[in-house]
Amino acid sequence: MPVKFIKTVNKSTFLDPANNFAPKTVNTEVRYDPLTGQISRIFPFRKLILHRHDWTPFVEESKQKFCPFCPAVVEKVTPKFPADIAPEGRIRVGDALAIPNLNPYEKHAAVVIMSSRHYIPMEEVDVRLMVDSFRAGLEYLQRSTGADPDGARYASVNWNYMPYAGGSLIHPHLQVLAGARPCTYDRHLINASVEYFKSYNSNYWTDLIDAEIKHGERYLGKTGRVHWLSTFAPRHVGDITGIIPGKQTVDDLNDSDLTDLAGGFKKIIDYYSRCNIVSFNAALYFARREDTGFTVHARIVGRFTIFPLVGSDITHMQILHDDPWTVILPETIAGELRALF
Repeated sequence: MPVKFIKTVNKSTFLDPANNFAPKTVNTEVRYDPLTGQISRIFPFRKLILHRHDWTPFVEESKQKFCPFCPAVVEKVTPKFPADIAPEGRIRVGDALAIPNLNPYEKHAAVVIMSSRHYIPMEEVDVRLMVDSFRAGLEYLQRSTGADPDGARYASVNWNYMPYAGGSLIHPHLQVLAGARPCTYDRHLINASVEYFKSYNSNYWTDLIDAEIKHGERYLGKTGRVHWLSTFAPRHVGDITGIIPGKQTVDDLNDSDLTDLAGGFKKIIDYYSRCNIVSFNAALYFARREDTGFTVHARIVGRFTIFPLVGSDITHMQILHDDPWTVILPETIAGELRALF
């Protein structure tokens, strides 16, 4: 089995002020993702105690402001899809509603308003809410692929829950993307999966499941078809991977798969809540049929702040796709900065 879990343990020594400046050695780890080789650093700051964050003041303040996703205004102020995507204008599944993104990250970009409720606490995020929302996002991606096969080749479904995770609105929503090329991190995953298959005539993701089951330390269990792993080389705190064997494209997932996926997410989100990790990013990754060796999988990571701040400049685009983003054009900044030189 070619999956290897490689790590380097570094020993750092300093004179400890808590012990009369006696020498103290602390271990840190550098881990390498078994598929991509990307580095993950694990520091000795491991007994992190997070205090419960009370979102109530922020939520109450948000209720006094205009929210385009709330039922009273959503039909009037949100855009509609063109007829080749959704003749009905918007895509509704249960209480979830997919609409075009007014500020698109990609050529094809939708927002799924997950519920008519303005705020849903973590402990109230349930399986039905997630299944309907994921289904609405997948329906949009499938229609986009059908209408624009070349321009919607690579897709993802993303979730920024609450401000620490980059959520710009309290009202729960997903970001759904499709473009001609994958995001940076997605491309690494896809290319490495294809190369692994060519090298070993085997699927990396099923080999990873087998290796983690054999290893025993990080394999969590299954919800239906979905295998859940505590990620060996984490991208952030509480990094969990869910793998759906035999699935590869946006057309492959059925409602049973989505229910299995949501069931696992529910367990992880409840765990985050108990640990006072009050925000998270999640992503669902897809490839094309020709990308032999890739498997649909999900990633969810907890988000928090050590300081009493509400907000974050990090979203799913950086932490789960390695795609930095900005809200000001570089040319605009140059025009303003040039005078100072």
